[in-house]
Amino acid sequence: MNSAMEDRLREALAEAGATVDAATLRPLRASERRRFRVDFRLVAVAATVVLAGAATTVGLLSGPGDEDRAVAADPAGDGRKMIVFLCAKSSDREQTACKGAVSEEETQEIAAAARKAPGVTEVSYTHQTAAYDNFRRDFARNKALLAAVDVDDLPASFGLTLTKGTDPRRVQEALRGVPGISTVQEVTPYGSTPADKWDVTVFLCTPSSAMPSCGAEHKSDGKGGPVVTRDGKGVTPAQREAIRKLIISMPGAKEVFFEDQTTAYENFRRVYKANKALIDATKVSDMPQSFRILLMPDADWSKAVNRLRREPGVSQVLHRCVNDGTRLRYYYGLTLPESKVCPVEK
Repeated sequence: MNSAMEDRLREALAEAGATVDAATLRPLRASERRRFRVDFRLVAVAATVVLAGAATTVGLLSGPGDEDRAVAADPAGDGRKMIVFLCAKSSDREQTACKGAVSEEETQEIAAAARKAPGVTEVSYTHQTAAYDNFRRDFARNKALLAAVDVDDLPASFGLTLTKGTDPRRVQEALRGVPGISTVQEVTPYGSTPADKWDVTVFLCTPSSAMPSCGAEHKSDGKGGPVVTRDGKGVTPAQREAIRKLIISMPGAKEVFFEDQTTAYENFRRVYKANKALIDATKVSDMPQSFRILLMPDADWSKAVNRLRREPGVSQVLHRCVNDGTRLRYYYGLTLPESKVCPVEK
């Protein structure tokens, strides 16, 4: 059974709007033999590294007979934005109602249904070619991802603009069951953070960590999930200094920044300022310390990540590409395994 704290965090993160997966949550206060989940604070903080820069523009939305126009996820705008992703050859047939790529007739029927949906004031179409051009621009730094995706993999989509005060759930309900639709979702803008410039984030172990990399131990709960039987330990000053020296000596490290708990908390509050429940549920002591690393353009980030992951006192090491999977799913309607989005050499 979930604790009241966990329930509150789940509600709070739901309000944040797709930036944090609720399945990764665990209670802030550890109990004996608690279930192990990835610490939501690392997920939330990591999400701000890349996603902060992803909300400016959904992409160039255009269609036959329409003028090309940009539909932006602008928090200052009068109406909300939504995206209707159409079925493509890459659509998951188990997770969606798709039975194959959308037909031209279905596309026209979806457009008509979208225009009739409650509160919709504008409907714009993005064909696969335009989506692919935007994809290659937005993920230009991720060569592995560019190589893994073809133009036919990306779904076409409709961008919807809603009148102020329209409940997006009414639009989703109006489009439910329309053939050829993969998903319908709201475009939620993200705040900005200074963390978005860094290539690699090295999170340090926190006291009572549930991460195995910090020394935590687990056993099966008999239902296919792990339970924490022994808490991990927080990073020591000596370990933190050793990590710092290793980073600055690494080939390809251009710039290094250490983010303490206070700075992390301030950034966290700024990015999630609209989510009062999440802010109220989080303290300075909950935030992880981290090193942020900017690499030279030709640096081998995979080797750097592998080396740092083995260092005592390190909880988790994330390259900016780990958030590319979220961006790809959220803004382009395509879900890929991490091995294709952010492959790391073993």
